[in-house]
Amino acid sequence: MKKRTKILLGVVVLIFLFIQLYPVLWLFMASLKPTTELSVAPFALPKAPTFANYAAIFKDGSVFRYMRNSLRVTVISILLIVALSSTAGYALAKFHFAVSRPIYRFFTFGIMIPVQITLIPLFCFYSDMHLLNSSFSLILPQVGFALPLSVMMFYSFYSFVPNELIEAAVMDGCSPYGIFFRIVFPLARNTVITVGSMYCILIWNDFIFANTFISENSAKTVALGLRDYVGAFGNIDWGMTFAAIAVTILPPMIVYFALNKYVTAGMTLGATKG
Repeated sequence: MKKRTKILLGVVVLIFLFIQLYPVLWLFMASLKPTTELSVAPFALPKAPTFANYAAIFKDGSVFRYMRNSLRVTVISILLIVALSSTAGYALAKFHFAVSRPIYRFFTFGIMIPVQITLIPLFCFYSDMHLLNSSFSLILPQVGFALPLSVMMFYSFYSFVPNELIEAAVMDGCSPYGIFFRIVFPLARNTVITVGSMYCILIWNDFIFANTFISENSAKTVALGLRDYVGAFGNIDWGMTFAAIAVTILPPMIVYFALNKYVTAGMTLGATKG
């Protein structure tokens, strides 16, 4: 009975694995086909694999500009998210002042605010401040909407850091900043990596903010720039499109697989206890 259960469980896992991997594998196979072959046999293996689509997007060069813009927005956003949420979570977890609980509830309330209701007010604000088509117009909302969950994760971790550890550092003459940067923050490595990798993928793939605040080609990010492969009358060069998508999804895939072990640890242990 146990053997049958294991076999059944293995089959279910393989089915889910196939469902997850097939679109990615198909994307890379499709990127090696000319557009004419894609229109005839989109799901078949490439008859004559070619890298002409990749050569075309590399020659065009636009995809690298989109990736550079996305990289700038992602890196700056992640640095701000980690810096603000780690310090805010530490202050709320360890500095018991009169309004610490209301402030923490204020952050948790932010999770319930839909992104869509802020688009028009933000657009008006950016328009008045002449901030449209800039990286700042994408960084600010990304950081703002990431803080509630990030603060909660850091707050949860810091709550399990023994107060005796901090008291011992104070007795040894360590300053408040020294306690945080030299003792507490290094312990939160898994939480930092979890927050960073999670929002790295979300920010890299963001479309709604870029589509609302960006219109100039020079400021377009990856998700928005891929629309440029749609030609006149809706005609699409699918070969170049799939090649561009394959290139642009590589950075978040590399980040995820490189940090997967730490992300799993952060979700299961690092984000909830030390």
